[in-house]
Amino acid sequence: MKPSTETLVGQITGYDEKRGGINIFLPYSDWPTLVRRGYKKCLIQLKDERPLSHKQRNACYALLNAISNWSGMDRAETKEWFKLKYLADEIAETGEKIFSLSDAPMSLICGFQRFIVDFIVREGVPCNFDLLSYVDDIPAYVYSCLVNKKCLICGKRADLHHSDEKVGIGRNRDEINHLDMPVQSLCRIHHEEAHTLGQKTFDEKYHITSVPVDRTIANIYRLHIERSKT
Repeated sequence: MKPSTETLVGQITGYDEKRGGINIFLPYSDWPTLVRRGYKKCLIQLKDERPLSHKQRNACYALLNAISNWSGMDRAETKEWFKLKYLADEIAETGEKIFSLSDAPMSLICGFQRFIVDFIVREGVPCNFDLLSYVDDIPAYVYSCLVNKKCLICGKRADLHHSDEKVGIGRNRDEINHLDMPVQSLCRIHHEEAHTLGQKTFDEKYHITSVPVDRTIANIYRLHIERSKT
């Protein structure tokens, strides 16, 4: 019996610059199914062919080792469990398509690395290294720290920090619309350091950025936002 959703593998054969598109050859011979289901559109997942770097691979192993030391689970078991969990939660694939840290595409490992970092932040896994130095996607890490109320510099309990220094200067935080304002989550010590150094210098020192307030962040920190009238 045919699965309800078919996954096929094609090949990029060229680019149409005038129309701004990609030409793809997709072998398919089951014409009765195509006609019966009335296929008109398809979803395309582009496969990253860039080779994995040693830095990315070593970062993943360092992060997984930290989780293994914290949980008491064997390192090999930790690695395989997280690979399966990532595929199931983020890519919706099965264990039959398990990937290897030795030859997986760069974009897949970048996503896997973000997945591990998010777990470490959420569960408060202790690391004997500077977690920020093992973060590939800084905005995603900042957002994860905000959602989990963890200081993005040291991992301690944190409060919301508005990167826009104009907030609080003649503006009532309970009345202004916080939506899309740049924010970070910082502990009291690093919050004070940000104010002392100034936001630009602080960001450059730690190689970080801010992310805009969305409705999830607004709800977590009980921020005032303008509600949609529809």
